[in-house]
Amino acid sequence: MGEHGTTHRQAIGALIAQFDATLSALDPALLSGAEFLSIVSEAEAFGRRADALRARVAAESETRIDGPIDTLGAAGYASAKDAVAKLTGTSVAEASRRIRTGKGMAPGVALSGASTAPRHPAVAAAVAAGHLGVEAADVIMQNLDAVASRVDPMVLAETEESLVFLAAGTDTHPPLCVDLVRVQIAPFLLRIDPDGARPREKRAQRKRHLTFGQACLDGVIPVSGLLIAEVGATFKRLVDAHARKVTFTDGTESAPAAADDRTRPQRNHDTLADILSAASRVKDAPELAGSAPAVLVAVTATAVEDGRGVGFIDGHAAPISIEAVERLIDTRGHQTVTLNAAGRVLSMGSTQRCFTPSQRRAITTRDGGCVIPGCTTPAGWCEVHHVIPWRAGGETHTDNGVLLCWGHHQRIDSGPWRLSMPDGVPHVRGPGQVEWTPAGMSRVRSQLTRTG
Repeated sequence: MGEHGTTHRQAIGALIAQFDATLSALDPALLSGAEFLSIVSEAEAFGRRADALRARVAAESETRIDGPIDTLGAAGYASAKDAVAKLTGTSVAEASRRIRTGKGMAPGVALSGASTAPRHPAVAAAVAAGHLGVEAADVIMQNLDAVASRVDPMVLAETEESLVFLAAGTDTHPPLCVDLVRVQIAPFLLRIDPDGARPREKRAQRKRHLTFGQACLDGVIPVSGLLIAEVGATFKRLVDAHARKVTFTDGTESAPAAADDRTRPQRNHDTLADILSAASRVKDAPELAGSAPAVLVAVTATAVEDGRGVGFIDGHAAPISIEAVERLIDTRGHQTVTLNAAGRVLSMGSTQRCFTPSQRRAITTRDGGCVIPGCTTPAGWCEVHHVIPWRAGGETHTDNGVLLCWGHHQRIDSGPWRLSMPDGVPHVRGPGQVEWTPAGMSRVRSQLTRTG
């Protein structure tokens, strides 16, 4: 190793030793409030300088592997990111980010061999000074690089300086978190590249996807994807609107959500379930194999009659409980298929135990939406639930059916809410309610109550 490299290694080793001594003597729990706030900022400033060094070294790895002497290839590494990942113990994705960020801030080399300014000088200076983190720097550089071919270099440089100023912060305004940096970049790009929206939309169109993974052992199906702006925004607004308090046209407000221990992601999931349930019932829904799309569940008659056992969803390896089967039958009905011992179909009955469209319209008029207090799920998204289970002799009749959203339908048998139907009117009892109280959001019934 040359004298230059030895000197740098010794300097870095001395810094690490000094840092270790400082860290071992530091106990954040003993700091005052002001001291703690100060140490958080100072620790970040130290870390940013370390990150800048790591990015600069990572960028050099790509130069080495592409140079006349392939140092990394000779050592057995397949690529620059492979070398950085294995030498540092990071992921390939993190190695790629470090290389990309370092290249954007590294000085260039002219044909004469002289050093030139970095591609992003304002970003490089802010990172070197510890004023800007490499994550924010990467976001700024990637976005500017995406429009660089269409924007005047002077305008691009001014935009870079403005974004760095906002992101790094000053004595008069605090630095922006990376999420806010992303938000701030959008109006800048729109101003300097007004025609760039169309190419971005085309890229988004190419990237859009929705993928269903293999079911996990517990039956959960992983879903991943990217939604284009209008689709994602529409879905988000549906979910947000579903979670908010609803004001009716008659001026009354729905009760606040009660006894709902679901997390926000769980509520998002249940809202999607409500939307899918409603979509499967529309009159002109696309057909699959000659009928409306339906979830097929195989279950033995004995399991349904006894309330014990499991069922199997078509194409889904993990079994589902008989309770889940009951909820599906509540909503979709069931059809009896008789097989002999060899598996031959002997007979097939008609669909039973399913509320008809006319019954559903009548129940919708009466209930107006999910009958659980505080739930704002509209009637069109709800499922019809047998209050007295069909297995226990409950009839498929309007006096025994109530509207429940998907989430409350899942848990109605385990609490905390209970349902009853005196004189065919839904009543509920739950947390904070000693007596059975009429339920539902029917505008007709509320009007009759006020005028009666």
